[in-house]
Amino acid sequence: MSQSYAKIRFIGYAIPTTPANMVAIGNPNGPGAVAGTYLGLADFQADVRARIAVLKNAAEVAKAALPLGEAPGSVLNLFVAPEFYFHGTQGPYLYGHGDPDPADFILDQLRLAFPASDYPDWTLVCGSAITSRVQDMASIAVANNTTVRNDVVRALSEQWLASYGPLNGVIFDMLVNFIKNCHGYPCMEVRNRALIVSNVALDTPTHSLGTDRMTCEKYFVSNEDFILYDTTGRKDVVTEQMTAYPFIDLSHGDLKATAKDKYAIFRQNYGPQNFPQYVDFGVEVCLDHSDVRLRRNIDNEPWPQPVDALHVQIIPSCGMQISAPSVAADAMGFVFNCDGQYALDATNGTANAGLQNGVQCLYANYIDSTAPAYAGHTQLARVQQPAVGCDPNRKGSSNASFETLASEATAVLAVPVIPDLAQCFAGGPGAVHIYGLQTPYNFYS
Repeated sequence: MSQSYAKIRFIGYAIPTTPANMVAIGNPNGPGAVAGTYLGLADFQADVRARIAVLKNAAEVAKAALPLGEAPGSVLNLFVAPEFYFHGTQGPYLYGHGDPDPADFILDQLRLAFPASDYPDWTLVCGSAITSRVQDMASIAVANNTTVRNDVVRALSEQWLASYGPLNGVIFDMLVNFIKNCHGYPCMEVRNRALIVSNVALDTPTHSLGTDRMTCEKYFVSNEDFILYDTTGRKDVVTEQMTAYPFIDLSHGDLKATAKDKYAIFRQNYGPQNFPQYVDFGVEVCLDHSDVRLRRNIDNEPWPQPVDALHVQIIPSCGMQISAPSVAADAMGFVFNCDGQYALDATNGTANAGLQNGVQCLYANYIDSTAPAYAGHTQLARVQQPAVGCDPNRKGSSNASFETLASEATAVLAVPVIPDLAQCFAGGPGAVHIYGLQTPYNFYS
């Protein structure tokens, strides 16, 4: 079947991916953090299959809503789930030095769940998975290096909860600074990777791969990527103050060279007879977007052609929204965010248009009616004038500006509850938000 992609539709699964039994320490939607409990199934493979069942349940809701009679190979359906969609009962999926990478198993299972026969024009960014290669987690959990930092963080957290006034701020500053120092002396390295499966071939900007699965890695660990302590008293979990992410060398850009390297920008080739012939996509996981990861190299990415540029910027997150200084997409490019932590405003279950954090956008929220602390959102913006300069603060630089999009193009769909849901997700079934349901967006004019 020939492919003639000219349009794109954005589908976000706004499901809360934050821990159960949450206790907020500071403002988790800002510089704060949380204590809580990691939900999941004890058996790794069973946990992955349960989470994929929840994901497929949402994808089926979206697929059933798509217009009938759409020409095959004409519209790319980009489906995105939030950061931390895949994790275990200890936080990361843990595996020994001789064991296979859990991400490979997850990608294999995702490929089985979303075959080309059922999802022929879909590319799915299935949130992210956190993993850690450790030989003996039991030894790490009882080591002095672990127990002291965990005791300090829990004590500071509990005293922050008990205090008020200026002292409250003093304790919070102590907590944040202590965690930052701990990140410099981690007990273990953790990887946080966006997982991509696609029925439209995935390539790199410089050469063809023709693969159907890919990963992109996060490097910026926040104060809340992991719980500060387990509220049930469990001691063998991975806490924020134990972790660090691997360093990623971005000195020569962020173009992917292989399917599973650490870099962010990949390509889909649609063929020389198509317009566009190809489109470049980039994935920034949560805080990497705040750190201006993709924008920092817009002037020096080693593109194979001078006209090449990032066109679709994807932000799977758990506590992030589109930030104007971080937008790197080119003119008429798209920025799409799917978040599993907070709502952008008090609206729930409606399609909205307006300014959010200085970004003209479409957006929709999901707020769990039974537990409003559990929420999520999706957000779509289209670039009018692209950013100038890789440093937003440098003289002569300017941030991107945005088109005004019509909210009528957005559909908000409820997702039915299924049996596996409550074992893995604390905030209900979430909602599917489809941007461009009846009228998908042209890649270019």
